[in-house]
Amino acid sequence: MDQIALRRTSRLLTAFLLLGLVAGIARAQAPVAPAEGTPPAASKPAAPAVQPPEPPDKVVLKVGEEQFTKADLDFLVENLNPQAQRTLAAQGRKQLGDQFALLVMLSQQARSHNLDQTPAFQHKLVVQKQQLQAQAAYDEIVQQAKVRPEEAGEYYAAHSTEFDEVMIRQFVVRKRAVNAQTGPGLSAEEAKARAEAIRKEVLAGTDIKKVMEDFKAPADVIIEPEPRAARRGSMRPDMEKAVFALKDGEVSEVLDVTQALVFFQVTGHRRVELKDASTQIEETLRKQKVDAAMEGLKKKIAVWMDDQYFASPAAPQAGAGPGVPVSKPPEKP
Repeated sequence: MDQIALRRTSRLLTAFLLLGLVAGIARAQAPVAPAEGTPPAASKPAAPAVQPPEPPDKVVLKVGEEQFTKADLDFLVENLNPQAQRTLAAQGRKQLGDQFALLVMLSQQARSHNLDQTPAFQHKLVVQKQQLQAQAAYDEIVQQAKVRPEEAGEYYAAHSTEFDEVMIRQFVVRKRAVNAQTGPGLSAEEAKARAEAIRKEVLAGTDIKKVMEDFKAPADVIIEPEPRAARRGSMRPDMEKAVFALKDGEVSEVLDVTQALVFFQVTGHRRVELKDASTQIEETLRKQKVDAAMEGLKKKIAVWMDDQYFASPAAPQAGAGPGVPVSKPPEKP
């Protein structure tokens, strides 16, 4: 089989394998444990003899008149997701071979029945080719969106406050749903009283372990035993505003977040160093470059759409129930 044509076919088949055929391999059962009484394996098995690598052009599969080399099947395996690759390494490639052979057999059947000559098939082929081309173009854009170290440094200097962190301990008192007489949480009045009582103890400097013991109520009260880091942009705006306004050791006011009352104790501040933030900065800048390239592409290539075909659906008229026509159908002549 012509190798160039085979490579192109394999690329199309890989997508199909990823969608369905290899899923069965990933879901395969774990190896069965040895039966009772089976003697344990030797602790130091003899090392297997080193086998020379097989040549890439060695034929490893034949389906009818078609044959596939080691390089062809290796290409499919290399394009599988990591989980499927680990499964193949642990269980072998026999099931992959069976499924791929079935795929090729069905492909041969389609060709023999001229199913690949129908307008619907040809249309799908064009769309699939466009998808592959689009993915290749996007991959190229991503590869070209490289971030230089100096760019990361400039971004860090211009957005230094984005890397501020506070060490916070969160206190939560759950509220019962409105109008609910039973269920998890406290009534609004009870929750407010409980939150203020806990906050008073924290402000007084009571040891956190004692506070947790005195107000222990797993279904209603949650107190973080250890502070955790929170960076700007990682919290709700109202919470972020509250905690970043506090100094070390200060406690926020109680915030009502619908189903709970929440307040925070700040135990420290710090700014993440450039070396620790470089990965995040590079991802941010790379995304900006990719987005800019996509916008540039949109401006470079004109796009026209038929307004009538792509129009938004008309809003239903007031009072029109489901199944009731908005307007009368034309009367029969």
